[in-house]
Amino acid sequence: MKKIALIVNLALCMLIVSCSGHKKHNDKEELPIEKGKIINIVKCKKNLSHSYALYLPSAFSEHNKYPLIICFDPHGSGAKPLELLKNEAEKLGYILVGSNVSKNGMTWDNTSAHYNILLTDVTERFGIDQTRIYTCGFSGGSRVASSVAILKGGVAGVIGCSGGFPQVKQAIKTKFDYIGFAGNDDMNYAEMLNLDKALEKNSFRHFLIVFDGAHGWPPEDVLGEAFVWTELNAMRDKKKAEDKNYIEQKLSSFTSQLEELQKKNDQYEEYLLVKKLVAYFNGLSDIKKYEDRLQQLETTTAVKNRISRDELNMKKELAMQQKYGQSLSTENALWWKNEVSRLNYFIQVSPVEDEKHIVKRVLEYLSLASFSASSSLYSQNRFAEAEHYIDLYSIIDPDNPEPEFMYAQIYARKKDAEKTMEHLKRSADLGFSEKSRIGNDSIFQKFNSDKRFAEIMDIITNNQNKKP
Repeated sequence: MKKIALIVNLALCMLIVSCSGHKKHNDKEELPIEKGKIINIVKCKKNLSHSYALYLPSAFSEHNKYPLIICFDPHGSGAKPLELLKNEAEKLGYILVGSNVSKNGMTWDNTSAHYNILLTDVTERFGIDQTRIYTCGFSGGSRVASSVAILKGGVAGVIGCSGGFPQVKQAIKTKFDYIGFAGNDDMNYAEMLNLDKALEKNSFRHFLIVFDGAHGWPPEDVLGEAFVWTELNAMRDKKKAEDKNYIEQKLSSFTSQLEELQKKNDQYEEYLLVKKLVAYFNGLSDIKKYEDRLQQLETTTAVKNRISRDELNMKKELAMQQKYGQSLSTENALWWKNEVSRLNYFIQVSPVEDEKHIVKRVLEYLSLASFSASSSLYSQNRFAEAEHYIDLYSIIDPDNPEPEFMYAQIYARKKDAEKTMEHLKRSADLGFSEKSRIGNDSIFQKFNSDKRFAEIMDIITNNQNKKP
């Protein structure tokens, strides 16, 4: 593989903290960990302040070695990705680990230390196939997953969801496979497409799956496709015995989908599926006719026009981001109410799907931009300026509980109990579930004796219990 230097904006998210272990997994004094069930908290033996969520397949035996997927959620919810991956992991015999420590905003030094300790703890407790360690993450967690592979090595493949590579100055010397996921309404959609193009130019074994959705973990059935990629690559690289039945079963599924598309005469969708088939099955099956068909489709007017159109759409989206991004600091709340109303109306009435997706992605981008600005200003005690961006955040993303929670923080600092309770209740009603953020914030302690506060905390606790 060629050495490459990929520069991707790291602006919003990086990284983690620490966790260790140095005893083999035959410690007799320990109670056995339940198999076939997600364990939310497994503390690292030599650093109890660090933990991870764990899933061991039902057939797990201490005498065998298993492929391992280490997951990173941007909010430190270790169990969340495991819920999405456990069914396929159970079928195929993977161990899943989700960091409870990794969160957006952490430094690489802390991340690196955390990963070393977590990996040591896991590999010394359980039998891990060292040639089949994978990292997986969403958004900032996706950047963590890629950073570990690029900067530390020892990773066979990365499963990157809605977040690209970190900013690196040196050539990437480590070798790993990459499968990316992006929703067509995801603010990081363009970034994932650009990363896919860069990997293509630089001979990475890679693939990008686009699904219907916004910025979030992919649905279970979509994310489950990562296992097909990892399994087939492991067979291709002789890390796993070739399973002819598995290969034929998956290939048959692809060819059935292909036949349906050919009936619809949709050359672009056919092109995407044939491209996927070739990437997945190259070297594992006779795919010469599909390679030939891919070359034919690449020369068709329909495919060429669609690729050109996608490139123009990316430029249009970037221009909109820049225009509205500048307006965050220059326009008032009334202007933003009118503009957001206009954009949402456009989404409802536009007959052009591409344009609707662009506007949805721009609104997601603006939501995150307003959150980042308000959060940064709040941390600097610049509360009046922070309120401007919180106002815009609530206008752009009215169903998000975060701006209401931020309002509650502001009014708690002003010692305005009525406004604090009002906004905290709205946040809870919108689904706010991060109970620890309230418990760890001293500004809310003065409300502990308020009956309304206790009722709101009950709602937040219920919201938290509903989360995976």
